[in-house]
Amino acid sequence: MNNTFYGKKILIAGGSSGIGLAVAKQAQTNGACVVVASRNAEANAGVIFKTIGESIELHSFDITIQSDRRRLLEFAGCIDHLVITVRPDMKSLLFQEVEITRAISAFNTKFWGQYGLIQQAQHFINDNGSIILTSGIAGEKIYKGFSTMAIINSATETLCMSLAVELAPLRVNVVSPGFVEPKPKEIREYACQFPLRKLASLDDVAKAYIDIMASPYQTGTITVIDGGARLI
Repeated sequence: MNNTFYGKKILIAGGSSGIGLAVAKQAQTNGACVVVASRNAEANAGVIFKTIGESIELHSFDITIQSDRRRLLEFAGCIDHLVITVRPDMKSLLFQEVEITRAISAFNTKFWGQYGLIQQAQHFINDNGSIILTSGIAGEKIYKGFSTMAIINSATETLCMSLAVELAPLRVNVVSPGFVEPKPKEIREYACQFPLRKLASLDDVAKAYIDIMASPYQTGTITVIDGGARLI
């Protein structure tokens, strides 16, 4: 075990699957005390414990509900790093096909949910701690069918830069993943056009979060992990 985060507590909102779970695994391997929170954290306990081990803490919450956010923070207590990887259930649809209620729901989950969580969490984060948000390639690079996510991701990156100024000395950064495994065949084939000719693994992306947490002079940045997808 690497002891980079020995004695540190890391709260991962959206940590029961995907990128969040990969971050939780790497953080625990690096000696951190990890709290994984999501809507289904406790229901998915078997999978999470099998992936990481039973030494982590789990808490189920809805990021869009203020009282749930408060209960989560009271459960976690003082933390050193807050990582937010919550993502909405938003399928690819052309702009004219998107029901505005679904777009609003997606915004409430990914943007306003993290906005509210950070407002409440800032007083629970220790000195020299950090917050890491998650945006995505849909924001800087435009794809048909992703207008809602493009707006949410762009807003997330702007929020990061604003908070890096307003919440200093807390560090606030964003990780912007590109296409991450697993993906359908047509996406894997598309990734062959990237300079690195492949999709990112979950571990590739999770490492960026770990490196940012360990970097004491990094704030207000957008770390892109996309294999060069933005270049084509």
